[in-house]
Amino acid sequence: MRIAVIGGGINGAGIAWELARRDYEVALFEKGEAGRQTSSATTKMIHGGLRYLEHFHVGLVREALHERGWLLSHLPQLVTPIEILLPIYDDSPRRRVTIALGLTLYDLLAGRGNVGHHRALSAAEIAENAPLVRDGLRGGFRFYDAQVDDYALVRLVLSSAIAEGAIVREQTQVTSLVRDGDGWIVGTNHGDTTKFDMIVNAAGPWMNELLAANGIVSRYKLSLVRGSHLILDRAVGTKGMLLQSNADRRVFFVLPWKGTTLVGTTEVVQREPVDRVHASDEEIDYLINRFNRYIVDPITRADVAETFSGVRPLVGRSTNPSAIGREYRLERHGNVINVFGGKMTTFMALARRVAMRVDNYAGHARTPREPRFVGEGMGDEA
Repeated sequence: MRIAVIGGGINGAGIAWELARRDYEVALFEKGEAGRQTSSATTKMIHGGLRYLEHFHVGLVREALHERGWLLSHLPQLVTPIEILLPIYDDSPRRRVTIALGLTLYDLLAGRGNVGHHRALSAAEIAENAPLVRDGLRGGFRFYDAQVDDYALVRLVLSSAIAEGAIVREQTQVTSLVRDGDGWIVGTNHGDTTKFDMIVNAAGPWMNELLAANGIVSRYKLSLVRGSHLILDRAVGTKGMLLQSNADRRVFFVLPWKGTTLVGTTEVVQREPVDRVHASDEEIDYLINRFNRYIVDPITRADVAETFSGVRPLVGRSTNPSAIGREYRLERHGNVINVFGGKMTTFMALARRVAMRVDNYAGHARTPREPRFVGEGMGDEA
């Protein structure tokens, strides 16, 4: 059975890999360079999402922590543990006991794949480990997650899919999807057309646009939320920090990143076209001001080496972007599967669920070959 996967982000790459390992004939279409859009503009974390517990997304966190453990054990060259400090101040919007309960549940949900158990720290211990403002500091916690080079991960998954037989067509935009009997004719910006038995639409932020252009009806519609980050021109500390904004209850990271420091993220509704994503002046000022509230050595715009932004395709609607859930949704109508949302951490779990729906359409389950990461720096396999 021939399957077209639309979208070369982490979800599209993972789906192509999973289907190729089940011996489906797979072709992936990406309008630009695979991995260069949303999937390379993340906070560089492989994590369960501690803050999602506040909105009772326990299933999402459990799945993400399980996937984090698998990636840490199977891809140590790329996915590495990181220690994160979470300070508590007099004006912190969440009580110490609330955070302690959340971290305890976080550890329990991770199970045997836990990186390390959290620990409560005194104000002196926190200040010894990070360059934090001491005024109002009441103590805090240490916990663990993982970091990743997001672009490198997408490219590695893509090369692993190619090694399993998938065809990848970059710089190839799908311009039309036309029903043809029991299949679909996929047209591209190069003027060619190819017939496929099934379509898996993993276009990410371009999903709404692609569905509307081809008259495909869906019960879901994505909200597009921009997340912006700063890269500072120097390292601030050796450990990560998860800080709480007392102005709006949001949390943001200050993370060591390749000899520099990453600060982010924001959450702002993206109203401009998806192809024009950039950090606004307001977002840059927001992150600088929040950083300066907690870090001893304040920064200005002159200390920002670069900024980057990505658009998260989230399922749902809310006046507060932070309140929109991070769960992904899969929708199959006959021989079309639409993929809505999805986190980098859970790309393999999402791919397995897509493949199960493909198997259901095909009429029998296929057993995939064991996943082997094949690519530059990996040897023949890992």
